Amino acid sequence: MKKILYSILAVAALFLSESVMAQSRTSYHMEGSYFRNELNPALAPTRGYLALPGISGIGLNMGTNWLSVDNLIYERNGELVTALHGSVTADDFLSRIPETTSMNLRENLNVLGVGFYAGKMYWTFGVNQHLNADFTLSKDFFRAIKTLGNGVYDMGNAQLNAMAYLDAYLGTSFRIGKHVNVGIKAKFLMGVAHANASFSKLSLNVGEDKIDGVLHGDWYGNAICFDNRVAEGIAEPTFEDFIPIDPYAMFQNVDSFGAAIDLGTEVRLLNNHLKISAAITDLGFIKWQPQSYLNGEIDGNFYFNGFNLSTGEAETGAEIVTDNLVMPSNPTSYTTRLNFNINAGVEYNFLRNHFAVGLLSHTEFYNSTCLTELTASINIRPTNWITLTGSHTFFNNNRPGIFGAAINIHPSVLNIYVAADFIDPNFVLGPEIEALGGKNLLISRYAKTINLYAGVGFNFGRPKFIRQEAKQLKAELKAERKAERQAKNEK
Repeated sequence: MKKILYSILAVAALFLSESVMAQSRTSYHMEGSYFRNELNPALAPTRGYLALPGISGIGLNMGTNWLSVDNLIYERNGELVTALHGSVTADDFLSRIPETTSMNLRENLNVLGVGFYAGKMYWTFGVNQHLNADFTLSKDFFRAIKTLGNGVYDMGNAQLNAMAYLDAYLGTSFRIGKHVNVGIKAKFLMGVAHANASFSKLSLNVGEDKIDGVLHGDWYGNAICFDNRVAEGIAEPTFEDFIPIDPYAMFQNVDSFGAAIDLGTEVRLLNNHLKISAAITDLGFIKWQPQSYLNGEIDGNFYFNGFNLSTGEAETGAEIVTDNLVMPSNPTSYTTRLNFNINAGVEYNFLRNHFAVGLLSHTEFYNSTCLTELTASINIRPTNWITLTGSHTFFNNNRPGIFGAAINIHPSVLNIYVAADFIDPNFVLGPEIEALGGKNLLISRYAKTINLYAGVGFNFGRPKFIRQEAKQLKAELKAERKAERQAKNEK
């Protein structure tokens, strides 16, 4: 048991000792933010930066295509009731549930990041840790919960996929001519852990006096703390048998590697008033090696025959095996691809570059499906070292009124950033939740995604050509104002 504990603690140290950094769509058009380079490697900040673990970024992103308080709590006769209440019909509840429900978690932990200018080229390098997890479930699961009458309910096709890995990256952004920026970022990947579980059969047969259930699934995984060679010769191995005696041996067991690439471009038109950009990020794979591979089965059947009236006890039975390890025979390597993204943006600057409006199309490809969002934003730049942004994201049943907001303060030394992409001003009041058995909290009513990003970095090295361009722009704006005053006086 100690081997398991030490191994978990060692792996957790890779995840929890660093700061958390994730991609915020609201930051895409914020010129001083170095976060937006994660969305498009061609978008370089106006200064070099240093990001340190623990202080330079913290963020969390959890999303779903169905789960919100509004889909679980209903107002009936002036009171709030849950979706399972008799006054809520099955049609009312199920009409809000998609055929396939999904939930996802995204974390990007920054270990170290450095960006700097060498001439007119911008360079960046560092190390990040990533965690991606996706879970899908059939609509029939919710249909069974709500209707549970006589019949057969097929709740199969549930699947869980999770992957954790480290990347060491090196990127650059440079100009082609006067109006085009091109960016590229190469990433060397190291696999930390991967797990996949799927249920080929998950069904209920509901009769008048009996309920039968059948469950069958498979799982497989790979982690640096596993080594199936140390369990050879054991008839019925447990998880502990696959962990080397020396917990630090896991670092010698690291041999699952991969590669990825980010590509991006930005085109500036109309004297830099109009900017058009596009990028593809995290286009890559990890090859997992066989010696760290484990797999198993989840099998079972269960029944419920009702209550014995003479004893008052329920007549139930079940035989479920959830941790059945299958000793890998001739395990082979396998490859997983990353969740890659396509981003396309357009931005128009006006009122002497103090205001800008922008659109960002963000599409993420994961498993066999994709998720597309369109974010509209307005950016206010009262000075060249502060930006305020408000945004709204369309699609995926995101209701009007749920907005994003960000502030980026980036003077000569510090870079302070705070943002959230989905802020729901509609709340279910604490006492109402408490009346339903929950705690006295203030909970968003319509939002299906929760995220928050914040960090403090250190700026340095504003390049000479950017200072010259800023000085030239200031002179041009001054000349425009002078011409406007002269034209007004002549009238």
